[in-house]
Parts: sequence; C-alpha cells; structure tokens
Amino acid sequence: MKKRIFSILLLCVFLLPVGCAGQQVPAEQVLLALTRSEVGLPPGQIYLSASERHEASYLPPELISALYGKGELPWQLALIEDYGIFLSTAQHPCEFAVFRCYANSDTDAVAAMCHARLDVLRAHYKGTQYASYTESARVVIMGKHVLLLVSADPQAAQQTAKQVL
Repeated sequence: MKKRIFSILLLCVFLLPVGCAGQQVPAEQVLLALTRSEVGLPPGQIYLSASERHEASYLPPELISALYGKGELPWQLALIEDYGIFLSTAQHPCEFAVFRCYANSDTDAVAAMCHARLDVLRAHYKGTQYASYTESARVVIMGKHVLLLVSADPQAAQQTAKQVL
C-alpha cells in the first residue's frame, strides 16, 4: 500500500508541471513564434507589457485605448497578466495579439475584447485587397492565453501557438 501511495505521489510530482507548463508561457514567447513563422510578415512594431515607458516596445495607454477600448482603457486589462502585440506599420491588416490572463475564467472577457477589435478591422478592410485577412482571422483561447490572429494563414498561426503552448 505504501509503495502504491508513493508511486501515485511521484507520478503527480512529474505530471503536474507538464500539465501547467502552457499556463506559464509568457505572451512574448508566443508572439515571437507567431511573427517568426508568418510568411510575408509586413513591417511592424512589437509591443510588450513588460516594457518601460522609454522603450520602443512600450504600448502607450492612448494606443491600447484606441485599439481595444473605444477611446478608454479597456476594463479587461485588469484580467491580463501579460501581453504581446504585433501591429503592422504598413497599410496592412496583419496583427497578432497574445494575452495571458490571470485565470482561465478571465479568458472569455478578454476574447470579447479581441472580437471587438476584429470587428473594427473587418469594417476598415471590407472591400479592399486585404479583406480576406480579416474575414479569415480568428480569436482563439488556449488555456489562460487569448490570441487574436490576423494573418495570411490563421490556421498555421494557431498551430504555431499550439506548439509553443
């Protein structure tokens, strides 16, 4: 009986970190994998939540308000542990956003914020040569991560994220 309990405890010690590993992957790591794997990635800027005000990767509150909050800071920011965002600096819709939430229960609210952003992009690019980017774009929840994937191949981007997570 003692051997069985010991075996179960030992198994738990080894499996617990594996089961939680994806939950701890920083948003930056997922974002960098997405940008590296994107074929034909336009010029762009990466923004990271860990950046300081003087760094190029700092996302000013005004910009995040314009992108995700309709002019105000979105309340969902309080649910986000860290984020990484790629925005095209060309007139091109390619965009990746990776939000790691504090809890799995927060992901639906953050996904709704991303869907609102996607609606804006779809309206902006409707009828243009880039409409297919926004029409095929997706918002995906993977554990504690919420991803906005506006890509030439969102399915491939999702697979890349899945490999990292």
